Amino acid sequence: MKINILLFLFFGVTLFSPPNNEGETLGSWDIRNGIFIENEDEETTIARYNWNVFYNMFPKRVTQKYIKRLVLMTDGEDEKTGALGALNNKNTEWQLVLDPIDVDFTSKSKTRIHQSIYTLVHEFGHLLTLNHTQIKPKPANKIDQDKDEPYVTMEGIAVKNSYINKFVSEFWDGNLLKEWDYIQRTFCYTEQKSCLEKLYGLYQDNYTDFLTDYAAESPEEDIAESWTAFVLGERIKKPKTIAEKKINFFYKFDELVYYRKVIRKNIRRYE
Repeated sequence: MKINILLFLFFGVTLFSPPNNEGETLGSWDIRNGIFIENEDEETTIARYNWNVFYNMFPKRVTQKYIKRLVLMTDGEDEKTGALGALNNKNTEWQLVLDPIDVDFTSKSKTRIHQSIYTLVHEFGHLLTLNHTQIKPKPANKIDQDKDEPYVTMEGIAVKNSYINKFVSEFWDGNLLKEWDYIQRTFCYTEQKSCLEKLYGLYQDNYTDFLTDYAAESPEEDIAESWTAFVLGERIKKPKTIAEKKINFFYKFDELVYYRKVIRKNIRRYE
């Protein structure tokens, strides 16, 4: 099945890099209703271990429903750490990609453990905000964002009441979204270096709007980074910046507050 897009998380290099960058695939395993399916790949033991961590960290109803494949890849230490990719154009099946060099829960380094937790929480944020209940398929030739319509993602068109559409409506005003869309169309479809420079410039011009420079890569990454801060951090009592308001955004949704409670409880065994 064709993978529509991979959404990557970085440490060190924080901005977006296309999914066709060089990297070594270590193996691929099917996931059926949350169950890891053994095969003959050499890295099966570490893959099984990483899947068990992921499966036991997040609400099982969500992971059982959507994650259908686990892939281990590596491009070296502290480059791309994880990714999430849609396996069909309906956003009903997804694959989780991890770099076991970076996502290592056996490490004695507290920094490495924290980064590993951060990666998994971030990717689960993508799963929550891009699945088929949140994003509906779009026409093949649909690229541009039209005025007054729900947010258009690489995966489709956001449902009006979806998390990401409400997030974009609240935090990505018309000018910011228009500037980001211009950068995408003018630079990011042709030359990566210019794309990264322009996106970093967007962050610098609006740095109080974003929790990290990587969040300025797209609304999809912005909501995933904000979700991660919501899960791993505390509520901001008196938010002063848009970035801080983004953390508090998720408290509007009872189910996400519940997920936060579950995840925070489950990660204690690894911290």
